[in-house]
Amino acid sequence: MTFVITFGMLFFIGLLFSIVVEQNLVVFEHSGSYVFTLLAGGFILSSLAFNDLGNDLKRFRYLTLPVSAFERFFCMWLLTSVGWVILFTITYTLYTILANIIGPIIFRQIEFIAFRPWNELVLNSILYYFVLQGIFLVGAAKFKGYVFPKTLFTIILFAIVFAFIVYFMMSDMFEFDAELFNDPKTFEGMPIHKIWLALKWMFWWVLAPLSWVVTYLALKEKEV
Repeated sequence: MTFVITFGMLFFIGLLFSIVVEQNLVVFEHSGSYVFTLLAGGFILSSLAFNDLGNDLKRFRYLTLPVSAFERFFCMWLLTSVGWVILFTITYTLYTILANIIGPIIFRQIEFIAFRPWNELVLNSILYYFVLQGIFLVGAAKFKGYVFPKTLFTIILFAIVFAFIVYFMMSDMFEFDAELFNDPKTFEGMPIHKIWLALKWMFWWVLAPLSWVVTYLALKEKEV
């Protein structure tokens, strides 16, 4: 079902919608659609990872299966992260080959560029997915029903609160002379730059492992 929804989005949003809206479009490149559907489809899939926990009829049978909480977590993490990226990338590549054959027949004025799975945008989007996907696994383990919208709302709410806290704590640091923005090196010695580096490091190296641990502990708690 996730693949049906995802590739429906690919065709109607990624291809037809873009071409119809951008009437002056002369070159169509598939990487942007790849990024959107990889993230959206993967996050939805991750939100469904522990779907049986939200169903009272299936919950008991799911929790009494002869597997540990770690095995449940690891299998679902492997499926929704590595498995999703590999399967989606292969399928998307095949889709773009077909789209590049059919597309010029329908839209003769547009040049369709071959999709390259190894380009920088694609590889970066995969890295971001591996980091952010864990948050939706946490939501799948914690929330009961409507996991995806609940998780998305929680992320947005947390981001807003965090942004306000950072702004009020560091408001004085944002009052720079406009001339300072002309030279990025000016910020390297400032406290705000060090804080930014710390947050960046936490995003890449702490967020995903922390999400995995919280997901595992949530599954472990439900076994009790």
